[in-house]
Amino acid sequence: MDDRSRISRRAFLKQTSAAGMMTAFPTIIPASALGRTNRPSAGNRIVMGCIGVGSQGTGNMRTFLEKDEIQIVAVCDVDRDHLERAKQIVDTTYGNSDCRT
Repeated sequence: MDDRSRISRRAFLKQTSAAGMMTAFPTIIPASALGRTNRPSAGNRIVMGCIGVGSQGTGNMRTFLEKDEIQIVAVCDVDRDHLERAKQIVDTTYGNSDCRT
């Protein structure tokens, strides 16, 4: 057998691992990053924080929460009650407790 037609063990493992990675790609990358959910992908989304979430700030925040292309990730206020209420609103809207204060 000609030596040029034989494949080395290292080359075989390299090729099969590359094929395995391409097969696993859809399970490694979340659908949200590729824009395959009802929410926009990360590149088409505005990520923002809200500063001053009293009565008017909370009203503005609620308006932003209604928009699919906007994601609120943090809230800030000097009044602890306003801060906790705003965090609760954001967490309830997204169904998690990821909002930072």
